[in-house]
Amino acid sequence: MRYTIARRRWFASTARRVWTSVIMLAVFCAWVFASAVLLLAAWRVATTSKARFATQSRYLAASKGIAPSDTSSCLSGKDRQARHKVPLSETEVLKAGVPCADAAQIAALSAIISTSGSRPLSDPLTLLRFYNARSRNVKAAADMYRETMDWRRTFGIKKLMADHGNGGDYKADGGRSGDPSVWTWSPKPSTPEAEFARHYAFFGRLKHVSQAGEPILLWRIGTVDYAGIVREELVDVMMRAWVVHLEDALQASRAASIRHQRLVRARLIIDAQDFSMSNVRYIPILKGIITLGKQYFPEVTASVTVVRAPSVAAQLYKLIKNLLTPLMVEKICILGMNFKEGLVSHAGLESAMALPIWLGGEAPDNEIVEPSMIPVGTGAALRG
Repeated sequence: MRYTIARRRWFASTARRVWTSVIMLAVFCAWVFASAVLLLAAWRVATTSKARFATQSRYLAASKGIAPSDTSSCLSGKDRQARHKVPLSETEVLKAGVPCADAAQIAALSAIISTSGSRPLSDPLTLLRFYNARSRNVKAAADMYRETMDWRRTFGIKKLMADHGNGGDYKADGGRSGDPSVWTWSPKPSTPEAEFARHYAFFGRLKHVSQAGEPILLWRIGTVDYAGIVREELVDVMMRAWVVHLEDALQASRAASIRHQRLVRARLIIDAQDFSMSNVRYIPILKGIITLGKQYFPEVTASVTVVRAPSVAAQLYKLIKNLLTPLMVEKICILGMNFKEGLVSHAGLESAMALPIWLGGEAPDNEIVEPSMIPVGTGAALRG
């Protein structure tokens, strides 16, 4: 009897640890793409004091020749570009949709990186992503921008996007060569590696958008053959496919932002069905892949909704929900099998029709295929 009770307690304790890891993974995903939003809220509270505002004004004045009096208002009726010779004036930044409170800083950021909006990812709303991702610090945002541009050149974004799909035109430096307000890229693999990713990757973007015009991303983390990816030494292959996914999400969000003249970020839906205890050992691999987004793809997602989570995970989330900040609760939601109503509400969907059929919607199932088991020898065949 004591042995049986001990075993039950052990299984209960193990289950709690497993699904706590799943919940923490969801929280980690949210922090990877939405941590900048949390920091933004904290920064806004801090900047309510006049002393902080004066310090910020003096920094801008000293670093870029912008007078402190210019940062106290968004639009004084004078052309900032003519007065200060910055590549993007506050007038241009405001017209692009940047909030009034951030216009001076985004103009200063464009001056630091010496762009008039013609360089890759240098339109005002995309610069706002870099600014938010680095806690509203102009210098740190400029450093992130430069590091991102260097990485895009060396990583070969142009070839990678061409290998995995068509409809997106790129320059050699990793920048777009077409109209940034239009994004027509769609998956169409043209290499064995891209074909592999199409069948075995667990992520993608739906063709439908949210009610507010936001891209919808979907991850199927419960059906991935993690053991096969490791066994066949295909982590790097999946990493490159992940970069394609992030680039697709960023460019779709960027195009929508330019069209709507406001910052648009994607809605992320994570399907956790069949995520088992055996998969917990591979969470570090998931974290390693996801961390790439934090480094080079600023502010891609607005929310994370986990659906079809086992009942234990949903119950544990309810227990820790009160420990999360209101902003984290807004960004993260974990739902069980009866998820439709909660998903539509949290992800900002007009209806469940935008979801694939296997999630109770009407969109084709082939938009995000279910990853299958990877045959032995697949890695050697790709490398050979």
